Amino acid sequence: MTERVREVLDDWPIGAGTTVITGAARGADIIVAEQAYARGAALRLCLALPPEEFERVSVHLPETVWAARFRRLLRLALQVEVLPPGPDEGVFARTNAWMVELARELDPDPYAIVVWDGQAGDRPGGTADLVARLGYPTDHPRLRVIDPTPIRRRH
Repeated sequence: MTERVREVLDDWPIGAGTTVITGAARGADIIVAEQAYARGAALRLCLALPPEEFERVSVHLPETVWAARFRRLLRLALQVEVLPPGPDEGVFARTNAWMVELARELDPDPYAIVVWDGQAGDRPGGTADLVARLGYPTDHPRLRVIDPTPIRRRH
């Protein structure tokens, strides 16, 4: 996965002067943030929940280093923000809307990397929701979809 993210970032103007907005969940969110930071980009973490709760719900996976990587991003980020209070239902969908809004404030046509199998998902706030909120077709030049299915088959 990391190599595929690097390939995407190599194709885009990511570096000093770039701000990467991420939800910071384990997996692609953390990998993209780390790789963009290594290229000189500033990080803006938009957490759906307060950091400790978010780590427990969306980062922690026993016997992995995801939590340590997340905590490192908290230290490296230019900004760490928590979704403002609102309806309890749909916190991740509200976070997607918030991140897209923030990204469009920086660039009306923002770049986005998503790891997605193209399926609708089983709850609001997933990758399908984020892609829909961006409004890009899956072949848009500023949207890169990394399908995790082939990766899972190799492991």
